Amino acid sequence: MAIVTDNESFELDCTVTDQEYLWKKNCIKAENNYLVSKGLITNVRIPIKHIDTVVYSMNPKKPAIVPVLKIIGQGTVLAEMDIPAIYIESVQDWLLQVIEQK
Repeated sequence: MAIVTDNESFELDCTVTDQEYLWKKNCIKAENNYLVSKGLITNVRIPIKHIDTVVYSMNPKKPAIVPVLKIIGQGTVLAEMDIPAIYIESVQDWLLQVIEQK
């Protein structure tokens, strides 16, 4: 496992626009008032108006420590996505911007 500190800089291999976040073979899009994800991560289609916030957590008890992004609406987890640690914070920030624009 690699640990990245604030002093280290690295470049993410992803493409980010106002409407989509792409990395490797994964895509999360905001289209027609829905949040749609496709690829190796969980495939979801959620109305953006129902999303309140986005959080992530890591379970160190699992053999592979992969962060889980949780999309929450009205106190309920609407979807969970396993996203690599290198992308998790930037995906969370992007999703928070998308739901603020709704």
